Amino acid sequence: MPLIVQTINDFKIPRMSTKFLLATSLIARIAFLIFGIYQDKYMKLPYTDIDYFVFTDASRFVFQNESPYLRDTYRYTPLLAWLLLPCNYWFEFGYLIIKILQFNKKNTNLSLLWLWNPMVITISTRGSSESIMTIVVLLITYHAMHNNIIISGLLSGLAIHLKIYPVIYIPAILLTINSTQSFKQPITLDRLLFIISTVVSFGALTALMYYYYGWEYLNEAYLYHLIRLDHRHNFSIYNIALYFNSYTEKSSLKFFGDFLKLEKLAFIPQLSLSAVLIPLTLANINLPSCLFIQTFTFITFNKVITSQYFIWFLCFLPMYLSTTTISLKKGVILIIGWVLTQALWLYYGYKLEFLGEIGIFTFGIWSSSCIFFIWNCYMIGEFITDVREQGHTNVEVQGVTD
Repeated sequence: MPLIVQTINDFKIPRMSTKFLLATSLIARIAFLIFGIYQDKYMKLPYTDIDYFVFTDASRFVFQNESPYLRDTYRYTPLLAWLLLPCNYWFEFGYLIIKILQFNKKNTNLSLLWLWNPMVITISTRGSSESIMTIVVLLITYHAMHNNIIISGLLSGLAIHLKIYPVIYIPAILLTINSTQSFKQPITLDRLLFIISTVVSFGALTALMYYYYGWEYLNEAYLYHLIRLDHRHNFSIYNIALYFNSYTEKSSLKFFGDFLKLEKLAFIPQLSLSAVLIPLTLANINLPSCLFIQTFTFITFNKVITSQYFIWFLCFLPMYLSTTTISLKKGVILIIGWVLTQALWLYYGYKLEFLGEIGIFTFGIWSSSCIFFIWNCYMIGEFITDVREQGHTNVEVQGVTD
């Protein structure tokens, strides 16, 4: 008798209507907002994120016909200040995830991983701009899957204008357009249309912002992120190097003098994996799963990692899990390990940043960063293996059908 392995998809709960899913997620977010108001007023540790005040201050300057960069630490496109709407587009996020799941004929209950996720709710209701970024990325995915090439290209240009990281999705989307096209003849009309629409969208928005704000805009929104040395509340393995660098103005990890600084070379393994190798391997098997793994890998190898970055890949999690073959037992182990390794860093980070215990600086912070990185790499390996096995299964099933 063959061994039956229960997968994550075998864990069934009664199917719920779209209206119920969206209504309950709205109620949860309103509850968090109300509690946040109470916490801000009566508790020592505030609920509202500092970024919320940065965004609203920048928007206030724009309203007064001044530059948003008069607000210190505003490092984003002016478009964000121009379009400053309520940061919590709960309905659109959840609805897009539900629509993508319906397109793939999957159980829409998996949208609960976003709609009822306390981490997502907390980050969204604290005033993070990642909410706006995520809806654009989901729109790109939705239209790419529906073969709306020009629309997905225009949205890709918008996404890259808002934040640079969505550029890693371009190779994956290109590979899904005319997916049967030979690598020896990679150029097609549809692919050219996607690239042109992306460039036009990004170029027009960037030129418009440059027209109003000049070099200051380019420096704050783009160039700053190439040299940033954020060391506070940073899960990255580059955290210690950045910490030392921020105080000594010299790299703690360098080769050939100051010519090559390790933390400034972080983009090489990061982009090689997330923007090249993973799309080449997985894009034509399952686009949403590929985007999920790309984003997870990009964050894992980034020189700056904060909790709000996790929103970038969590929006793809329901779509990824809708096709996964990972067993329920292994899935639980992966999640528990991810939470525990993150909690270990937070424990030492709290001791350093809030209690000022310098004694745990090198060992505690460094070791926990390494453990978190190693566990993330293990998860990436499991995800890639999972999607590749799905591809082999699909080929076998198609062969039997033929």
